[in-house]
Amino acid sequence: MDTTLTIIAGIVYPGLITTLVLGLLYRWLVGGAGDRGTTSGLSAALRSREGLAALMGILAAAGGLVALPWPAHPTGGTHTWLWAWAGIELAFLVPLAPALAAGAPRVVRAAVRRAQIGTFGRVLLWAAMTASLSIHADWRFAALPTHLLSLIAAMIAFPIAVGWGPFDDEVSITEAGTQAGLPPALRWLDNQARDVASGALLAATVVATLPTAIGPLWLRLMMIVVGFIIAGGLLRRLGGRMPRLALPDILHLGWAYVAPLAAAAAVALIIAGRLT
Repeated sequence: MDTTLTIIAGIVYPGLITTLVLGLLYRWLVGGAGDRGTTSGLSAALRSREGLAALMGILAAAGGLVALPWPAHPTGGTHTWLWAWAGIELAFLVPLAPALAAGAPRVVRAAVRRAQIGTFGRVLLWAAMTASLSIHADWRFAALPTHLLSLIAAMIAFPIAVGWGPFDDEVSITEAGTQAGLPPALRWLDNQARDVASGALLAATVVATLPTAIGPLWLRLMMIVVGFIIAGGLLRRLGGRMPRLALPDILHLGWAYVAPLAAAAAVALIIAGRLT
């Protein structure tokens, strides 16, 4: 493999620069109120454990996206889904590690809630996407039920996976959730890391569930951009329309709706394989 192409993939597309752009686009699309901090004192924030964890999360998100089969991938495209899963999971969990290790019980409790809900949602989301990923380039009529069921399940699971809207932090636990007591620069950095991770996961969902492996290059790239924008707009409409849900309610929602759809997609995949 050409070293130059590998460097381009890791730094430019679909690597770090693309990941940062997706994070900014995600934040612009979904909006969101509240104090997001400032960049004043950012150099000191970067030297803290919270700052280092945020930076590691951003790099992990970039690594996860590089492992996905993007159109016009510089190295010819990859199908290393396990590495994509690992990178994006680390992008969510590593920045949360300092809050989980904090000495303040309310901060730890808020971090545990976010970790539980996010991990549960992402397990459902990756389960929903797995069937579609298995036949990523196959969009024959027999394969359409698999892709459709995966897409519906992913749409329901995604807000849970990123902790958006009714699945966000419960601020009654502590006014600032996992960011309680952090200086403005660290709050800003933590928010950027969360936006980048969410944007990367949304892009991975779009790449996995839409027919981004077939058709002319311009159409495949446009499909990713349009899908990302539409999904971000739907998330924006969801934000603030429902109260925060308790963990048991979220678990019930996932098991009652997303899990059966993901299982149905797997069954449709088996049937599609028999019809080949």
